[in-house]
Amino acid sequence: THGPATPSDVGRARLALETAEIATPEASLALLGDKALLFSPSGRSFIAYRVRGRRWIAMSEPAGLREERLQLLWAFAEMADSYGGAPVFYSVGEGLLADLATLGLAVRKVGEAAVIDAARFSTEGKGKQNLRTALNRAEREGARFEVAPPGSARVLETELRAVSDAWLNHHNGSEKAFSLGRFDTEYLDGQRLALVRENGRIFAFANLLVGAGGREAMIDLMRYDPDGPHGVMDYLFTRTAQWAREQGLERLDLGMAPLSGLEDRRMAPVFARVGALVFEEGGAVYGFQGLRAYKAKFGPDWRSKFIAAPPSAPLPLALLDVALLTSGGWLGLLGLKK
Repeated sequence: THGPATPSDVGRARLALETAEIATPEASLALLGDKALLFSPSGRSFIAYRVRGRRWIAMSEPAGLREERLQLLWAFAEMADSYGGAPVFYSVGEGLLADLATLGLAVRKVGEAAVIDAARFSTEGKGKQNLRTALNRAEREGARFEVAPPGSARVLETELRAVSDAWLNHHNGSEKAFSLGRFDTEYLDGQRLALVRENGRIFAFANLLVGAGGREAMIDLMRYDPDGPHGVMDYLFTRTAQWAREQGLERLDLGMAPLSGLEDRRMAPVFARVGALVFEEGGAVYGFQGLRAYKAKFGPDWRSKFIAAPPSAPLPLALLDVALLTSGGWLGLLGLKK
């Protein structure tokens, strides 16, 4: 009963997001249909989760009504406990820590999200020369940027799939799940798409997840044709940040650099060791080592992300479970094709 959500539950989650007071952009990952959903009694709030062994792992934070949040957290924890399981919350922000402490959970930092202050984003000044160069070169070579509205993915499916397949083949990778989006036309069709074209042909795209109130957007799935123009992702990220500024958004989240900022020698060694396995060896496809340096050139603020679980639950194993869920098992985690 705790397998992937039914299409009707995904529809309920979509409705809840439309009227949500609190919802991170990541809350839209519930619409992938690869996670189970626990709704509040009103149906206006939900938690997306997966069960792996004894660990019940919630992806990100509850979405919906502010007044229902703590009660929904308790309901999830009690449901896991009733099955002899342990509740785990992955990729939560500082704003949820007080509620998680109320549940008696232990918390560890797992990474930092690169978040651009959209209103202040600029390509001027020291340190942004590379971005200016990428913009100028791309446009000189005929690159053009647009943000297509929801409902575009189905129309552009053939072109988008060709780009996605070329990217996956180049990276010898397979699709991710759980904490990352995947190429799914129905899922992408519900979101805005940032597109880069050259001479009319799409060479790169990303879908944009938007949080409650339209204040924050997040780049989810990023795909580009390896045979396309040089520097196309710099161009896509920069133009998307400028678009966010023009739209009046407050923030653009470039996603997490997993386990960045965990060089602290006081960390429990086993947590650091599991982290090294998960995000250095297992990051082969997504190049986690280079993610922080890459995102840093856009001048973001770094916001801490956490994992929380009962003190009795081994957090390194919970983190490993997240990596296995995301990568689709050991073969995917270690960068080997199935």
